[in-house]
Amino acid sequence: MRIALIILILCTCVLAAPDVERASLHNLALAPFLLGAQNACNAPVRMPTESDIFSVADARVVSLVPQAGNTTSDLANASVIWSWSASFPAQARFSIREDERCPAGAISYNSPSSPSFSGALAYRYGNSTETAQLSLNPVRLNLSAEKLTEEDFSAPFANLSVSLSGTVSVTYSFSKSSYSYACKEINGYIGCGCEQKYESGLRTFSKPLEDSRNFSVEAGPVSMLWLNPPLQSRLEGQGEGKVAFFARRLPSGILFSFSGNGIANSFPYSFSTSTGPCGEKIVERAFSPSGSAFFNTSAPIAPFQLVGKNASYFPFYAEFPWHASAGKAEFEIIFEDAFSHSETFVRNFSVRQATQLYSAGSSLAMLQQPADDKGTGASFPALQKQGAFPDFAVLAAAFALPLAIGAAALCRRLEWL
Repeated sequence: MRIALIILILCTCVLAAPDVERASLHNLALAPFLLGAQNACNAPVRMPTESDIFSVADARVVSLVPQAGNTTSDLANASVIWSWSASFPAQARFSIREDERCPAGAISYNSPSSPSFSGALAYRYGNSTETAQLSLNPVRLNLSAEKLTEEDFSAPFANLSVSLSGTVSVTYSFSKSSYSYACKEINGYIGCGCEQKYESGLRTFSKPLEDSRNFSVEAGPVSMLWLNPPLQSRLEGQGEGKVAFFARRLPSGILFSFSGNGIANSFPYSFSTSTGPCGEKIVERAFSPSGSAFFNTSAPIAPFQLVGKNASYFPFYAEFPWHASAGKAEFEIIFEDAFSHSETFVRNFSVRQATQLYSAGSSLAMLQQPADDKGTGASFPALQKQGAFPDFAVLAAAFALPLAIGAAALCRRLEWL
């Protein structure tokens, strides 16, 4: 039964969050092109100077993969996409003046090397800080729940802080012509003037870069509380199913099935996609429930008495109709988050209908009906079986006989008189 439901979901994309999946695929394809581009993230452009040759020098924490609303999941094998960019002229000449008393000189830069970047990415999650040397894109994160502390569960999501630091470098060939003012003694006379100097060689320009961002991580359980039917058995075979979810993972879709047949669904959030400054796709979500089940939520709460772990949860309430004939019944609810992680909740119970009992015997006797899958256990007064209707001629004779005897006695007394 469960396999059939999973196949149904895959075929109809009932619970999928396609915006998240498409954005993830796009960003992963984009990631290699963000390393070493001239200006991958549309950073501000500046004029190069003799001391800083870069017109663009930029490094960024671009995005999480996957992400929805700046949030990822500890079960999604999340990664960080990052970028670095460097732009500089193929050749440049700058006027220089080492002494105001002398003419201006010049320095020329030619034949730049390919730029290089060296750096590290550090991230703090729970009680752990880890560092990865930057070479490939993306960088896989270790978001194990074992790193979380009790404090991390005080808010609905755990915090993830990512910082990037590094240095971008490029090497030029240069030639420099300059003038300096100096005084010299010649034949007892002191003469002063400007002397020209010339030098050439290689010069490496380096610039430190850094960036940081904060993200959220969905981590923790999803608990479910049945509100209706409240018991393991019911006398009626229809009604309104009511459930409450306490979730630290926001649902993208919920499928309700009864005895293997889908009876309702809900899609609590709508998703929208925009393009970020580096060309990455950014997915946002907003609570906007749709589907055949009524769905609602409120601010995070801490329902300590109803869950297994003391933490903050998002409460969700769902209502859906159901109908069943007498017999065994099974509810199955599949709760899927935006990152294709699903949890299944199953509840079995019986729909039972009471039956009337008849028996011969005293009307004060009580009969017991045992419980089974189709009938509920109960006690009933035993009813007498109804026989044939009485013969009214016999009844009439019975009533007439005393009257006849009385009349005969009266006549005999009158004869004596």
